[in-house]
Amino acid sequence: MGIFLRNKRAPEQSKKRIFYKKRWFKVLAVIFILLIATGCFAAYKTGATLSKISTKDGFQASLWKSLPGVGSDQLQGQKEGQINILLLGMRGVNMDGGGLLADTIMVAAIRPQENKVALISIPRDLYVQDPGTSNHSKINAVNAMYEGKGEGKGMETMKQIVTEVTGLPIHYVVRLDFKGFTGLVDTVGGVDVYLDKPFSEPSQFEGESAANFSLPAGKNHLNGEKALFFVRARYASSDFERAKRQQQVLIALKDKLLSLGTLSDFGKASNILNILGNDVRTDMDISEMKKAFDLSALIRDPQIKQKVFDTSPEGLLNSSKADTPEGKTYILLPAGGNYDKIHEACQNIFQ
Repeated sequence: MGIFLRNKRAPEQSKKRIFYKKRWFKVLAVIFILLIATGCFAAYKTGATLSKISTKDGFQASLWKSLPGVGSDQLQGQKEGQINILLLGMRGVNMDGGGLLADTIMVAAIRPQENKVALISIPRDLYVQDPGTSNHSKINAVNAMYEGKGEGKGMETMKQIVTEVTGLPIHYVVRLDFKGFTGLVDTVGGVDVYLDKPFSEPSQFEGESAANFSLPAGKNHLNGEKALFFVRARYASSDFERAKRQQQVLIALKDKLLSLGTLSDFGKASNILNILGNDVRTDMDISEMKKAFDLSALIRDPQIKQKVFDTSPEGLLNSSKADTPEGKTYILLPAGGNYDKIHEACQNIFQ
């Protein structure tokens, strides 16, 4: 009798085991599907955000390149040991007062394996030949002139011009508008700059809040608005001094981003870029952006070299005047009548 009952229960227990196995299989299947859906949504969101920033790809290509294992293995210049990125700062599209005129023109030369970075500033008044023409203009006007021919054309032409001026192959360009700059500084909680002496700019550009802008000697914590005033002021000093302040703030911003772990966390960086999406443009594709963030994690407390071309004996530029429809205008020309000495200085910047 006992044997009969045990045999009767056995099929029922087997059915229960099969039922539980099926239920767990369904649960695991749902979890698996959710994980895939979450990953696809994250990739879609990243692709949507960064495709807006990149002038290189359309949305579908950007979405594809946001997937792991897809895209470039190395950045341009990485194989040769040096990546050169052109940084442009300007008011912004549709802004009054020349929204696409380049207020900041700076080359960041990066040697990841040597843990070295060089910042090279080119003054806005450098007189250059417009590509494909016999005309000349100040270098800060080149971006605005060619951007009217299509989005990204200005940045592409600026790369060409800066390559000619510096003798360095410019691999990438990043453009940041003033609104994006202030937003970036505010997003990271401000930046700290250290001054050997007090700084003041009584004749600041437009806006009452910028009038009589001043900072004391020592440590100064700047929010986005004050940082913008600091890097734009030039009337009480010069465009050359302004370029030095721009480099100073860029280094301070780099330190802040590193302290927050942003430059080594693509997710954090993507969130910031999402906030600033309308104010940042680059000709990197998404895989190259990701690779750039991965490389940034390798660069810790780098040796930094700084160079501002100016009219000092070591600055390799001479001031002059040029005839324009508006009359005589102040311009800068390379010492010796060509860029040979500037090329040499840029090529030997790390020596």
